[in-house]
Amino acid sequence: MRILLIEDEEILASVLLKSLTKQHYVVDVVQDGQMGWEYTQSTNYDLLLIDVGLPKLDGITLCQRLRSGGCFTPILLMTAKDGSRERIQGLDAGADDYLIKPLDLEELQARIRALIRRGDRPCTPILEVGALRLDPSSCEVTYNNKLLELTAKEYSLLELFLRNPSRVFSRGDIIEHLWTFDDPPQEETVKSHIKYLRQKLKAAGAVDWIENVYGLGYRLNPGREQGRQGGRGAEGQRGSTSTTLSDRRGAEEQGEEEKSRISNRDVEQQFQQAMGGLWKQYQGLMVQRLTVLQELATALSGKTLTQELRKSGEREAHKLAGVLGMFEQDNGTLLARQIEQILGKDGDLSVSEKRQLLGLIEGLGNIINLMGQNVDYQTSAAIAPEISTRLILIDPNLQLGSQLQQLVECMGICWQQISNLEDAKNFLQTTSPDLVVLNIDDIGWRKESLALLRDLATRTPPVPVLVLAATDELVERVTFAQYGARGFLVKPVTAAQVWDVSSQILQRTRSLRVNILAVDDDPLILAALRPMLEPWGMRMTGLENPLRFWEVLQSTKPDLLILDVEMPHINGIELCRAVRTDPQWQELPIVFLTAHREMETVQQVFAVGGDDYVIKPVVGAELLARITHRLERSRLLQSLSTKDPLTGLTNQFQSNRDLQHLIAQAEKNQQSVCLAILSVTDLRQINIKYGHQAGNQVLQRWSRLFQSAFCSGEVLGYWGNGEFVVGVSGLTKTEVNHRLSEILTTLRQQIFTAFKGDRFQVICNFTVVEYPNDGLTIQSLYQAAAGRNIVSG
Repeated sequence: MRILLIEDEEILASVLLKSLTKQHYVVDVVQDGQMGWEYTQSTNYDLLLIDVGLPKLDGITLCQRLRSGGCFTPILLMTAKDGSRERIQGLDAGADDYLIKPLDLEELQARIRALIRRGDRPCTPILEVGALRLDPSSCEVTYNNKLLELTAKEYSLLELFLRNPSRVFSRGDIIEHLWTFDDPPQEETVKSHIKYLRQKLKAAGAVDWIENVYGLGYRLNPGREQGRQGGRGAEGQRGSTSTTLSDRRGAEEQGEEEKSRISNRDVEQQFQQAMGGLWKQYQGLMVQRLTVLQELATALSGKTLTQELRKSGEREAHKLAGVLGMFEQDNGTLLARQIEQILGKDGDLSVSEKRQLLGLIEGLGNIINLMGQNVDYQTSAAIAPEISTRLILIDPNLQLGSQLQQLVECMGICWQQISNLEDAKNFLQTTSPDLVVLNIDDIGWRKESLALLRDLATRTPPVPVLVLAATDELVERVTFAQYGARGFLVKPVTAAQVWDVSSQILQRTRSLRVNILAVDDDPLILAALRPMLEPWGMRMTGLENPLRFWEVLQSTKPDLLILDVEMPHINGIELCRAVRTDPQWQELPIVFLTAHREMETVQQVFAVGGDDYVIKPVVGAELLARITHRLERSRLLQSLSTKDPLTGLTNQFQSNRDLQHLIAQAEKNQQSVCLAILSVTDLRQINIKYGHQAGNQVLQRWSRLFQSAFCSGEVLGYWGNGEFVVGVSGLTKTEVNHRLSEILTTLRQQIFTAFKGDRFQVICNFTVVEYPNDGLTIQSLYQAAAGRNIVSG
């Protein structure tokens, strides 16, 4: 756990640093409030320990600024003033707890443990999974009541995993949580700590509990050991684990987390099978490239080597160097790269270079021939055809599935039908489709169907679900919406109706997918990228012919672009330059693939606007990490331009565009759209009387409540001046009013505390208008709403 200590008294800061590090906390120390603010903006902390009387920016003002900026990290204030007024000011500023100096270190430790335990979900003071037990108060770890001797970093690693049992941590994440700015390690250091912690857990009996999630990082997964002991179907073992974990999180929630986990072993096995199949599929191409080099060797021996054949050999060696390592043939990559370097030199080849070249080509031929023989025996897996959109129908009605497939066959889309709930859950553990149509009543127990619906809706990114239900009741619609359904149809339904609503949902949720366009003239590279990326929810379009680049770019609208540096006709450098001159695509993240390590190539990549590069042969983990980092940066920049910084909701400009799209779809499909407008009454008077900090507190809390209530694909935005808007498709005004009743009750119950201790409540004005009955445009609907405000409070 990482703590920021902000204390200007050097002696006290030193004592606290020693006490906290003894408890295995990672501690950064700063001496003034302004520096503390800067640290909180650059790093995520688990707790902030702040002195009130700080120079430059006092602790209470710092606390107010953090809370107004949307920081919800636990804050423990320290002060030398023993007065109720100061305590009230600190707590009203947003602090979670308060301590009076001189500090009792044991009490401080207890309060810190209590605050860190507070989070999105409650947990007991003892962190416990199965027979593994970590006690933060004594810093002791046991397995089956046997004490484990761990180093400070090993203890901190294990605590991090236990407090976040489903989260995957990259090495960078672990460094951020467990090391200070003054002591940054290399990523290999993290790998070593993970290795030694695994060994100690294994020696105690917890075998392979720390899972290496391919391409992403590490997480705690005790279920892997159970899978080996009794398989996933061993109900007794699965029940035992669930019971143990329920002490901390509840059996039902743990069960849902277990179901949502992707089997890393399955993903890696699928990848290896796909790569084996790729070699088999493209073996002819590999042999063809080798043949060119063998012809070169023959010409070299007969002293008939032409400049044209030499260039061809250099080109084929370059391609082989780029792909052999992807099939775990690193030695083959090394040989091909040496061949390319020798052939690429200026002037005639020396006698020693000719002799070396002949030996390298012979060695490369042996590797490729041996690989082909091994693949024949190891695998005959075929490469799955590329499918642009994955749709799942969970319904026993086979006729409906057949009719749906007939509707979309000409579009290159494929429906996969699963007739029962258990098979669907197993399939969806390792698959993230674009859309699921769920027959809620006819596939199994209703409770389990709803659990599956919630699981799909809470994935990252969410999987949209269209529910088919037997009855058209308001309570049913509201229930399904609360569980995360994006659409609702009443049976009996036709295939045309299902596809019509499905296509609308797909259009609304398309922005949630990660679409990648990869341009490389080597079909083998493109084929190998797909099994690297698609298991992690990334959709890849491959393009061999760079002359079609602009056409494909406009049609696919990718979130990220992968370009090979060297291609015929137009190379990646030229394509990147063209992209950066177009206003529509100037901010598109671009990652280059190159077999060259020379600084000149790297400088070219960045000079034309590339964001990153990966050296061939491509390593899946490295490519995934670099893509993820570029996408995170791109999303951050996009968020800054489309979201309101105070509430975190889409701003007026973006939400207006989203609402216009919603209305356009409703007009096309002859549906209604409801627009709910909820506003804070007298926000200006609140700001005048209690200060803008109080007004901001109201807006932020309302924002969090709205985001919790509307999470099924509604358009949710903040338009300024205390005005929130919600756009809902497919429901009538009566149904939307019913959905609003619960959130309005919650808003009425909110009590706010101003900086000086004054407590107040807020009245909410709201109204609901419906397209097309109350207006045909956003503006006309807004005008209609202006005259119908209802006061709730």
